[in-house]
Order: sequence, then structure tokens, then C-alpha cells
Amino acid sequence: MRVLHLAIAILLLCGGFSNCGPSQKTRPDPRDDQSPVILEINGIPEHQAGFERFIKSRLSDFTDQTSNNQHEIDQRKSKLLDQFILRQLIVHEALKKNIKPSDDEIRRVLEEQYQQTMPASTTEPRPSTLNGSERIIEITNELLSLKFYQKAGILKDVKVTPQEVEAYYQANLGRYQGKNGFYVREIRVSEQDVANKLHRQALAQPGEFAVLVKLHSEAPTASNGGWIYYEPQQLPPVLEKAITPLRVGSISRVIKSNYGFHIFKLEKRAEPLLLEQVSKEIEANLLSEKNQNLINEFNKHALESAKITIYYDRLGFTYLRNITGS
Repeated sequence: MRVLHLAIAILLLCGGFSNCGPSQKTRPDPRDDQSPVILEINGIPEHQAGFERFIKSRLSDFTDQTSNNQHEIDQRKSKLLDQFILRQLIVHEALKKNIKPSDDEIRRVLEEQYQQTMPASTTEPRPSTLNGSERIIEITNELLSLKFYQKAGILKDVKVTPQEVEAYYQANLGRYQGKNGFYVREIRVSEQDVANKLHRQALAQPGEFAVLVKLHSEAPTASNGGWIYYEPQQLPPVLEKAITPLRVGSISRVIKSNYGFHIFKLEKRAEPLLLEQVSKEIEANLLSEKNQNLINEFNKHALESAKITIYYDRLGFTYLRNITGS
């Protein structure tokens, strides 16, 4: 299921599968956590150690965490704290309903992650800062969230009709029948030193380009991983000139324009495609979009009705967002 793949994709890809397994302790006993309580969700405490584990699960494999720019650190951690609060709110709801992932479900995710962490040139997995038990906890929490959305009926009866597929195809005819267009993912930031650092990270792990986009890009396309389609001559010449010679899957240099500093990854070049060729893809995309809209709507109402108390003095950074709206 596409939603399952989406949930898994944001998890940490780490090695050491041989010492990780569902038979290990999958949820910590709150009484064992002596770290400070940094927030409460409907009266349930969340500890600093849990948030730090969440941060590692999102960032450790592909993000340079040695930045000396405190504002950049505060922005990143604030964004992650919002995500942590929402994830834990859903986890709490799942536990109330006695929803639990099975050992087989956890094992399948572990196996998938293990395969993904094996570089093509070696049999040794990439190192990670998450240890085995931490990894199990994060996988369990992500599966709890997903299973809650499924079992609570939020994703029930979501369908895409043939008429919707055809309407989408006709509305995007140029995209499917363009001969010379190209699909790229774009990172755009306003500072060159930030762009240079992201460029190094993207070259080191090109498979995580979409995640870097979501975390750092200032472009409007950041929320969908920077994915965008361009026709020839649609971009400023300096940008198109940098993209045109790229091979599919390769990453551009840092390019300066009047809009900021850009990094592109060429995903594919367009070829004319008939409706029959893309109907399954369109159906899957529309289904995923409908599911995500339902999840977003539920999350919005859940956050509005939740009582969230943040102990700002215990966070260790300046919180620049306000998920509670107060």
C-alpha cells in the first residue's frame, strides 16, 4: 500500500539488522526514562530522550548536524518537534484502541530497511546513530500511526473513478504528451553556504534528495519533495542550461538565479504517453492524494482538540513554531 510505503520512507535507514528484532523491547517503560519531560499531550508526558530518538530517526543518515547556525538549528528542530507532537498524538490514540503492529509487520520493515542500507559496492551497511532498540521503537511508532488511520476508518472507502482518472489526464495533457519536457526535483534556498552544504549531502546520498527538499527547500514545491515538470524554455536560461545536460538520476551543481540558489535532480525526461499507459499511475496518485487529504483533515481536528503543553525552557533550542495555535 502506498500509504505504508510513505510511512516507512520517512523512517531512518540504518544497519545492524542482525542485532535488531521484534523480540526486543519495542516500547520503553516511561518509568525508565529519566530525561526531562519536554511536553505533555492530553496529560501524557513526552520525554527529551524520545524526541532525540525521533530526531535521529529522521536526520542521522543524511543530514549534517554540525551546523553552527543557531537559527537554522532552531528552525529544523522546531519543524521536527511539530512532527513529533503529531506523531505521538496519533500513537496515543492507537494505544487507547489497543492497536498494535505484529512481529511480522515489524520484521518486514526491518528487512526492507536493511536491504536499503546496503551500498551497491560493498556488503557492509552504512553506519547509523540509532541503535537496534531505538530503531525498533521508531518503526513500532510509525506502524502504530499508520494502523490507527486504517482501523479508525479514516481511510475507509476511498476510491478513484475512471472518470476522475481521465479528467486528470486531460487536465495534464501537456505533461503526458510533451516530447521534450523534463521532471526534476528542486532544492531552493536563499544562502549559498546552505546550498553548498545541501549539495554535498545530496551527492553523498542521492536517494534521499526528496527528503532534503522537504526539510530545507524554500520553494513552494518543498511539500511534495520538490517534484515539478518543466517544458523547454519555461525556466530562466541559466537554470535550463544547467539541467539540460544532466543524465537521469544525476544532480546539478549549485546554480544562482534571481530567486536564490538552486540544486536540481533530473528524475526523467518526458515522452508522449497515452491514457492507457498512465492510468494506473494516475489512479495511484489520486488515491494517495485523497488518503493524504483525509489524514491531514483528521490531524488538523485532532490537534485543535488536543491539550498540548510545551515546556519551552527544557527543549534546549528556541521553538520557532506554534503547533497549538495559542
